Amino acid sequence: MKCPKCGKVLPDNAANCKKCGVVFKENKGDAEMEAYIKKEKEKAAAKNEKLKKRGNKKPVNKGLIIGIVSAVAVVGVALGLLFHFNIIGSHNNHKVEEKGPLDIEYTFEVDKDSVLMKMGDVEITEAEYEFFYRQSYSTLQNSVNLSFKEFVSKKLGEEFDENDDYYDDYYQDFAKENPNTFDFKKPVDMQSTVSVDAETGEESTWAEYLRNDAVKSMVSYRVKFDLAQDMGLELTDDVKLQVYDHIEGLRTAVKQGGYPSLDEYLKILFGEACDEEFFKNELIREYMATKYDSEINSKLMAEYSDEDVKAIYEADYKEYDFADLYVYEVKGDNAYEVAQKIASESKSLNEFTDSVSANVGNGANKESYPAVPKYYIDGTYSEEMGEWAFDRQRKQNDVAVFKTKNGYSVAFVYVPVYSKEDCVSYREIVFNKTDANGKNLEGEALEAVAKKAEEVLEQWDDGDATQDTFAYYAMTESQGSNASSGGLNAGAVGMNMIDGTLKDWLLSKERKAGDVEIVDSPDAYRIVYFIEGYGDYWNYSVRSAKATETATEKLETAQNKTYAVSYDEAAMRDVEEEYIDSLALIYLGIEEK
Repeated sequence: MKCPKCGKVLPDNAANCKKCGVVFKENKGDAEMEAYIKKEKEKAAAKNEKLKKRGNKKPVNKGLIIGIVSAVAVVGVALGLLFHFNIIGSHNNHKVEEKGPLDIEYTFEVDKDSVLMKMGDVEITEAEYEFFYRQSYSTLQNSVNLSFKEFVSKKLGEEFDENDDYYDDYYQDFAKENPNTFDFKKPVDMQSTVSVDAETGEESTWAEYLRNDAVKSMVSYRVKFDLAQDMGLELTDDVKLQVYDHIEGLRTAVKQGGYPSLDEYLKILFGEACDEEFFKNELIREYMATKYDSEINSKLMAEYSDEDVKAIYEADYKEYDFADLYVYEVKGDNAYEVAQKIASESKSLNEFTDSVSANVGNGANKESYPAVPKYYIDGTYSEEMGEWAFDRQRKQNDVAVFKTKNGYSVAFVYVPVYSKEDCVSYREIVFNKTDANGKNLEGEALEAVAKKAEEVLEQWDDGDATQDTFAYYAMTESQGSNASSGGLNAGAVGMNMIDGTLKDWLLSKERKAGDVEIVDSPDAYRIVYFIEGYGDYWNYSVRSAKATETATEKLETAQNKTYAVSYDEAAMRDVEEEYIDSLALIYLGIEEK
């Protein structure tokens, strides 16, 4: 069997996944399983009855204003929607059934008897909150479990066996090094440690952390979904296919994991109300929220003039440039002396590599950072190193030593600050000129590939011929590695990553947004949809950063004013206690108190 969360191959009788920690229900006998399901249904019925009794009680505004999740800095970021399962179905040669994704619609209706909280005028049911609360718990529990495994792995080295538990022997040592960690083998309400906010330093109980995290996630998706509707964004075929493929990929994994059905697995994990239809609606909201992010950023990026962008760049160029660096961090009592010796012996990259090996050992790990931005060096090593490395006075082979987190680091400049040139964004539908074994196609077989490309282009052109439907065809027809993203090459792709034929087409002086054509490149026939050209990368980077700032402000305003959260504290505590009991049983095998 395979774990439906991380895909690890496990023995058929495994009780839980030793890699990610998820507990399997199929290790119970049928009778025990049926008894568990019956018990959960009885609890759900009791909860619904209790909610009906307080259904007319108006929520009290507690003044809880949820801050925005840190926005991404570039358009086209990979979707972070597989919050618990990390499963994406393969789109290569994907054949969509007639009654498949095109039938997917948003069907969610609010059950007035189970409204638990409000976001402005938007009513949130207990089922919705439970979905996100359980999601937050599973993410936290699995994350700490994985961190613990990594801790033990480093301690034991080659003796580490990921199939062993190690909790009794090593958790106390782990907790000493991580004094505020969550104990992934204790119920939430039995935690002695506290959660500490990384940005503010504020402390809270782990129960409070889970509430805040669940509400924050739920509000972010819900608000963006509503803003997407206000913006006129529709549930287009490409979004429908992503939802469909996500569910079908999960259905396959659940079946391989030995669960009786997808509905059963979802109910176990996210609560009795979470069947496939409920889950589908949550996916629609989350994919539409991501679509909103992309659309609002694209819209805002276009609002800046070239003159404004150039001025912003020149005033703060270090935030938008790149450099190729090599860094080695020396640790130990004599770290400073060793680091200085390496620097003094490094007049070229080969000398830097040789000096590290000679002074530290052949196994020394010299970190290579091609095309690295300044903020990464600031966060990973120090702002002092970042300022030095990204100064326009830097030259190739410059070297310096800096005090960093764990010792002293030698920074070597391989390529000084630069910006990628002739950057573009585009989509493609790829038809490979090779067979499944990588052998080049010839004659009629190659002609058939070319004909297929022409047919797909004609089908797209005969429809509404929009970028959304182009993305849909990429998902269903493309053989490219980026098919699952609708054939998207975004984030201002540089020409150094593109072959000559495609490069010539993309950089043609006549090229304009929305142009579509079949490009005969050496390895494939490509139907290419040109989105936009940005010139040098800093042009894209500045526009993207400023657009993100503006989009963040818009979202914060909406969350703080139009969609401020209110709820009844006692009602929240009641349902959370029930969630905690259920989670303790599912993940830890602890019966309800």
